[in-house]
Amino acid sequence: MLLISIEGIDGSGKTTVAKEIVRRLKEKGKNATYTKEPFTEDITGIIQRVGWNDPIALTLLFAADRRIHVRWMEEQNVDAIITDRYIHSTIAYQSVMGIDEKWIRNVNSKFPYPDLVILLDLDPTIASSRIKKGDIFDFPEKRKTLEKVRNKYLELAAMEHFLIVNADKPFEEVINSIMFYLLDQIT
Repeated sequence: MLLISIEGIDGSGKTTVAKEIVRRLKEKGKNATYTKEPFTEDITGIIQRVGWNDPIALTLLFAADRRIHVRWMEEQNVDAIITDRYIHSTIAYQSVMGIDEKWIRNVNSKFPYPDLVILLDLDPTIASSRIKKGDIFDFPEKRKTLEKVRNKYLELAAMEHFLIVNADKPFEEVINSIMFYLLDQIT
């Protein structure tokens, strides 16, 4: 089974892209499934109650959620699992909130590492315009946070050889570039 993580800042199109990848893989005869993090509604509820200002609690809650998620993934009998966020989201977001990256990696060290990480790279100003109203952050603060997270993702991508895709391109171009790469890897 191939584990593919779709990463990027809020508003970069991860959900739409992940679901389209699954659809196209199925069209090509591959047994693929979509999933996302956070995975469980129970832990998502706790995260919302605890709030987004405690990065240690967030790291641990996301790790607990990921454990349940990984157990679910291990039960799947598929060629590929496409996950909308995974370990690198925790690393990117919680490290810019001041948590030591080594500690985050240690907390997540028992989880399978993705076979491929696809980073949907997008300017935070464009991402902010895509984010639905009612977001939990006000926009000036959100843009600053997104800029830091984007920079962290790009740093991770350089160290770990992510597939970086310009998410500001037309949707079809984004998907085609990913599928070209993926089909070469899967076949």
